[in-house]
Amino acid sequence: MTPPRGLWKDEIERPWISTQPLGLAYVAATARQAGHEVRIIDAYSMGTTTSDIRNTIKSFQPHVVGISSLTPQWPDARKLAGIVKQGASKVLTVVGGPHVTALPADAVSGPDVDVAVIGEGEETMRDICNAVAAGVDLETVPGLVIPGESGTVTTATRNRNMDLDGLPFPAHDLLPEPAFYNPFPAWGKSGNFSCIISGRGCPYNCCFCDVTAQQGKRYRLRGAGNIVDEMTWLYRDYAVTTFSFRDPSMICNRKRLLEICRLINERNLDIAWTCSARANEVDAEMLSAMKKAGCRLIQYGIEVGNAAMLEEIKNITREKVATAVQATRQAGISAHGYFLFGFVDETPETMQETIDFSREIGLDSAGFGVMVPFPGTQEFERYRAEGLLLTENWYDYDVMGKPVYRHKHVTREQLANAPRRAYRRFYLRPNIMLRHLRKMTSVRVMRNYLKSIRLMFD
Repeated sequence: MTPPRGLWKDEIERPWISTQPLGLAYVAATARQAGHEVRIIDAYSMGTTTSDIRNTIKSFQPHVVGISSLTPQWPDARKLAGIVKQGASKVLTVVGGPHVTALPADAVSGPDVDVAVIGEGEETMRDICNAVAAGVDLETVPGLVIPGESGTVTTATRNRNMDLDGLPFPAHDLLPEPAFYNPFPAWGKSGNFSCIISGRGCPYNCCFCDVTAQQGKRYRLRGAGNIVDEMTWLYRDYAVTTFSFRDPSMICNRKRLLEICRLINERNLDIAWTCSARANEVDAEMLSAMKKAGCRLIQYGIEVGNAAMLEEIKNITREKVATAVQATRQAGISAHGYFLFGFVDETPETMQETIDFSREIGLDSAGFGVMVPFPGTQEFERYRAEGLLLTENWYDYDVMGKPVYRHKHVTREQLANAPRRAYRRFYLRPNIMLRHLRKMTSVRVMRNYLKSIRLMFD
C-alpha cells in the first residue's frame, strides 16, 4: 500500500501529479511469483478514503500488509498502519522505503508497526511472507528491524540483489490503468504513460540525495534486452507510448544505452521517452541515437549556478553544463534543468546566480525547489549535528515547502520565496511561454500547465 496524502490530518486529497509506485509493483510481483496472493492499493495516487481502505482490509483479511513511504509520507504511513490493524487485528504490518531505511528504529517505535525493512524490498518481503505462511520466526529473515521488549532487534544484513534481470517485471495488472496516472507536464503525455527503472544505486553520492544510502554506491544495471523487453510488453499489452526512466542516470553506460536505442528501433516501438542524466555523460553520437529511438526530454540535475558550488556539489563546470544543454537541443531533444536553493554555502548572491544561469544556458524547461536534508543524506547528518534542523515533523520535508532548517547566510523567507521567484523569472519570457503554449494539445495537458503556473505565485 501507499498511504493517501493528508491521512495524518484526516484531509485526504488526490495529488495532481502521480506516477506508478514501481517499488510496490516489484515487491508484489516477487511475492506473487513465490505463490502468495497479492493486492496493491495505490491509495496515494487514487486519493483513497479511510472508509474504502478499511473496507478493503476487512474483506481481504491479509496476513501481511506492506506500506511504502517517502519521508514526507511518513506521518500518513504511520496512521495507515493503525487503520490496517483496526481492520485485521492479527495482520503483520511491514513498512519500507527510503525513510524507513534511513530511520528503521524510529519506524518501529509506534504500536502499529511490526517490522521495518532496510533497503530494497523484493526478496525481503518474499521471505517475510514465506516465514508467516510457515510459522517461522521473523528473526531468521535478513534485512529487518523488529521491536522487542528490551529494544529493537536488527536481523542479519541482506546482500543487495546484483541480478536485476532476474526480477519479474512490476505487477502492472495490480495497479490502476496506465491512463489513470498523470506525470509532470515537462515529461510530455502522448497516450498511456509508465515509469521504468533501468538500474539501481548511484556512484556519485551527492550530499543531498538518499539514493546511495538506499540502494548503494555501485550502479547495478539491467541488461538492454531486459529493459526493452519490459517496454515492449507495456507497449503491446498496456498501450503505453510514453515512458520515463526514473533511475539517476540511465545513460551512464554508453554501450548499454546505444544497445537500448538499437533494440527500440529494431522492434519498431512507436514510443516517446524521457530520462535523467548528468551533463558530463552525454555526447553527440549518444544524443543522436537517443533522438532516433524516441527520446524527447533529458532532465539534468544541475542544482546551482555558482561555479564553485557547482564543482563542489556536482564536480562539473558551468561550461560543461551549458555545452550539454546546447548539444541536447541541437539533437532535437528538450533539455530540462533541476535546481535547488539552500546548500550550506548558499548566499543571496549565489541564489541569484542560479536563477540567472537557468535562464542563460538555453533550457526548454526548469524545476526549482528548496534543498531538503532528507534522512539518509549527508546534509541531514550535517544539519542535525550542527543543531540547524528546525523540525523533524516529516510532513514538512517538502522541496516546495518552507525550509526545515536554519541557514547560516540566508533567511528562511528568502529561501522559501526563491523557487517562486525563479519560476517567474524563467517562465515569464515570451519565447519560453510560446514554446510551452505549443505543447498544450489537450485539456488534460492544459490543466497540468495551469496547475504548474500556481507554483509561481502561491
